[in-house]
Amino acid sequence: MDESEKKELLSVIDSGWFTEAKKTKEFEKIFAKFTGSRYACAITSGTAGLYLGLNALGIKQGDEVIVPDLTFVASPNSVQANNAKPVLIDIEPDTLNLDTNILERKITKKTKAIMTVNFNGRTTNMKILREIAQKNNLKLIEDAAHSLGSYYGKKHQGNLSDIGVFSFSTPKIITTGQGGMIVTNNKKLYERCMDLKDFGRKIGAKKNMMSAFDHHIIGQNFKFTEFQAAVGISQMKKLSSRIKIKKKMFKRYQEELENISDIEFVGTDLKKITPWMTDIILKNKNTRLKLITFLKKNNIETRIFYPSIHKLKPYLTNDKKFPISSDISDRGLWLPSSITLKENQIGFITKQIKKFFN
Repeated sequence: MDESEKKELLSVIDSGWFTEAKKTKEFEKIFAKFTGSRYACAITSGTAGLYLGLNALGIKQGDEVIVPDLTFVASPNSVQANNAKPVLIDIEPDTLNLDTNILERKITKKTKAIMTVNFNGRTTNMKILREIAQKNNLKLIEDAAHSLGSYYGKKHQGNLSDIGVFSFSTPKIITTGQGGMIVTNNKKLYERCMDLKDFGRKIGAKKNMMSAFDHHIIGQNFKFTEFQAAVGISQMKKLSSRIKIKKKMFKRYQEELENISDIEFVGTDLKKITPWMTDIILKNKNTRLKLITFLKKNNIETRIFYPSIHKLKPYLTNDKKFPISSDISDRGLWLPSSITLKENQIGFITKQIKKFFN
């Protein structure tokens, strides 16, 4: 945290108003402008955003939502939270996103939506995905937790579907500690999300005491705070420079390590994509474990890919149905990618990785 964030936080304390108000509206406006979205709704977390987004899209008990098998558990959990069933689908090896080639095989009479997860800022072929969704009358929601600063064509990711959801948890390119943002270009969906996050009250109801306790739908409390908004406003001012840092870091790692035959980089167009972390695919699971252990001995922390959802106890399914996801999950590794990393530190990390493979 720097002086600009401290100043913003002090202004909230001085105002005496801590729950979401003017600062939150300002943050939403800034975020909507950056992503090219008509509407933005700040919420307590990206997970809460997925839950609210699905609810706003009308997902309910008995419905099915198609979700990629390689993602953080929040994606399928948000479907379950709406009493619907997440239907897992394998991924493409070149984007690590849901495989549109097998997507229509997963669609049934109960399917009501598709959740696409933009893994490390990469998307599947959104043109094909939207065509399939439109053909089958399905809603489309983007888990854009990794996507801030990433584009598909000329459009910012998260803005390619009915609803997009971003995360501001600590590892992300900007953070408010916890928090998230729902974006949409549909006014009715925006209003629905705003009502759902505020106990089911209509927007502006609290301005009039006589309507302050009118709850026209069942909602929850997923409201933002002015403290989070203050940090978010300050962080958005740094976003452009952080995007440059993330891209430069990924490129540096790639240039240093691309000649190691046991390391594979996923295709990443840095003109369009801002990786939230630098990811690599190792030769096999055993090599990954040995590399993690070696780097840890040299005080270098790494992070394995999310486990395939179908391997988690609540979603345990036949492994043979998800060969690509299983394989990538077992071999994937995120390298240190903090925006605070110095060039000499990246140099030390790559030197140790080269040492391991030599």
